[in-house]
Amino acid sequence: MYPKQAAVRARKRLWVEGRLPVVETGALLAGHILLALLMHRYSYVAGAHAFVTLCLALGVAFLASRPQQIAWVGAYITGAEVLWRMTDANLFWELGKFAVVGIFVIGVLRFRRWRHQSLSWLYFALLLPSALLTPTSLSLTQARQELSFNLSGPLALMVCVWFLSNMQFSAGQMHRLFLALLAPLAGVAAIAGFTTLTTPSIHFNLQSNFTTSGGFGPNQVSAVLGLGAFVAFFYLLQDRRNPPLRPLLFGAMMLFAVQSAMTFSRGGLYAAGGAALLASAFLARNARSRARLTLLGPIVFALAAFVILPRLDDFTGGALSARFQKTTLSNREELMQGDLEVWRRNPLLGVGPGMAKPVRGTAGGDAAAHTEFSRLVSEHGLLGLAALVPLLMIGWRSFRRAKSAEQRALVVSMMGWSFLFMLVYAMRLAAPAFIFGLACINLMPDRRGRAPARIIQSRTRLGTLAPVVRSAPATVYSSF
Repeated sequence: MYPKQAAVRARKRLWVEGRLPVVETGALLAGHILLALLMHRYSYVAGAHAFVTLCLALGVAFLASRPQQIAWVGAYITGAEVLWRMTDANLFWELGKFAVVGIFVIGVLRFRRWRHQSLSWLYFALLLPSALLTPTSLSLTQARQELSFNLSGPLALMVCVWFLSNMQFSAGQMHRLFLALLAPLAGVAAIAGFTTLTTPSIHFNLQSNFTTSGGFGPNQVSAVLGLGAFVAFFYLLQDRRNPPLRPLLFGAMMLFAVQSAMTFSRGGLYAAGGAALLASAFLARNARSRARLTLLGPIVFALAAFVILPRLDDFTGGALSARFQKTTLSNREELMQGDLEVWRRNPLLGVGPGMAKPVRGTAGGDAAAHTEFSRLVSEHGLLGLAALVPLLMIGWRSFRRAKSAEQRALVVSMMGWSFLFMLVYAMRLAAPAFIFGLACINLMPDRRGRAPARIIQSRTRLGTLAPVVRSAPATVYSSF
């Protein structure tokens, strides 16, 4: 094999086995930053990006040689959902969830991933009887909208668990999934930062800020940027093969965290922090991860306390620190009380998906539920409460199946983030469903001591020495 061909093949092998090239990774993130700014300026670019992404997603779903490739596409769509919404891509509002559902169902059928589906099916089946109540009180169009808004999240969760729980991921495949998720989130952070820096005058108070959120809903922007910070943190601790990539991951983590805080919506950063603590509790059992935590913790604290927070406080006139010092729940406690009152009056089936909002009365006001758990009981009654049992059983089964500290850290932190999201933001995005499903995968142990790809010297047909790629033993990609 000639030297140029060997070098190309070696670089491809690095991507497969997890040693992601720093230049290509940085270029991918930078490219999405520039693309997002164009999407923010020209809505037709946003529409074109969404259209091309969905076409490619269908192509991968039907033609992929491995189910992991479909999961990568699902991760990208999950990260791009808020990006499309905030750039006015003129898409069906719940398209992100249904796109993930569609490609994962195709993946299930193509690769015959039938195991471990009963609990996820039971969870969604328990929510269906009360769906019959919604059309009796609304017009057909309104009923369709309410059912889509309130049941698309549970449907996505069911399908994500169904598909992803039957898959094995190597470390390299997991890293590629993280990168697919982080790339569009870098675009969300870029838009939020751009509007913050270019707006002449921003009024800061103790409420969520639309300007610093890129002109879009602060809750959703804060949530996905917090997810980006957590994923970069998890990737940073788990990666053992690519030290040059760590400064890039650290910078991405800090950028996501800062932009999440600047939305003045606290839930995104709190969910990321909670998930990071859960992951750290298990990753610290590994000597290498514990050493990184010992080094990373003081660095993050010093940067945040002495560099970042003082400057952000100066920029916001002290409003940022005052916002995070508040202990109120931003009216969520009233919404939950209203949901519980609705459940008390309709204990068996609730009032139907989307119907708690108009019947709460003065308790909670005329607003959609922000907490999925109170929504379940108010709109689905006892069956909604029962639907939580399969979710907890899925989590317990995944935890019991985990054999390593990395696997348990993945299960606990990903499910922790999903539950925290649902506690604060209900299921407005595909992210909690996808991350919950991601917690159910089987993470294959890292083959430490074996190089994923190495260059050796071999004689070519011309009798000269040339580098040839020899890979480690092939990774098994079958289901567990």
